[in-house]
Amino acid sequence: MLQPSAVISSILASVQSIPELATELGAPTIPPTESIIGHNFYSGQENAVARAIGQMQSPSILIAYLDLIQGNFDGSTIFKHRVTAYIRPRNAAPAGNGAVSAPDLLTMMLNYPISVPKLAPNIRCVDLLNNNLWLFSVNAPHVVDELGQDLWQATMVWNEYGDAGPDNMNFQCIGPAAQKVKELTRQREEILALFNEEEDTVLIEKVKAAYRKMIDEERM
Repeated sequence: MLQPSAVISSILASVQSIPELATELGAPTIPPTESIIGHNFYSGQENAVARAIGQMQSPSILIAYLDLIQGNFDGSTIFKHRVTAYIRPRNAAPAGNGAVSAPDLLTMMLNYPISVPKLAPNIRCVDLLNNNLWLFSVNAPHVVDELGQDLWQATMVWNEYGDAGPDNMNFQCIGPAAQKVKELTRQREEILALFNEEEDTVLIEKVKAAYRKMIDEERM
């Protein structure tokens, strides 16, 4: 099982590596450690999630670990990690530009290129923590805080491949299905690497062919 603190740290580092998101949040530093922050539970009530949400500046993003789900889901997934991103948009448009809404900030977080742990089209196209963690689903309802202010609560489900050991790398339990998932992950990495080699219609055809091959192998 991956360490929850490692899960949060990995997701946080990837989100902080999106320069467009940092710019929109008005981050004074790169990485934007003041406007995109992670929440921990080390301090008990002194660092309660509700209190942290109430203290969020506008705009900012707070990423917190929600819960751990264990089960035999698909032959290769034993654990699911649910992480919530609380997104608070700007109160007003800066310098005459249109204010980016909370859903737009979420779109930037999920769709814009990242550079951590490596260059990738977006956080959905890369596996974190030594290829052991990938984004499975996102649910983002609109909520309001205790002051009645708008807040977007994006709950992300991250699937863990196999059963990682205490070092977050070496598997304790891994069967044939998980081994196959690992191989498919390696193939997907090769496909993504093509984006750094070519930028023409030949690349598009190569990617299509590679994905067709992956789908055929998954059906076997």
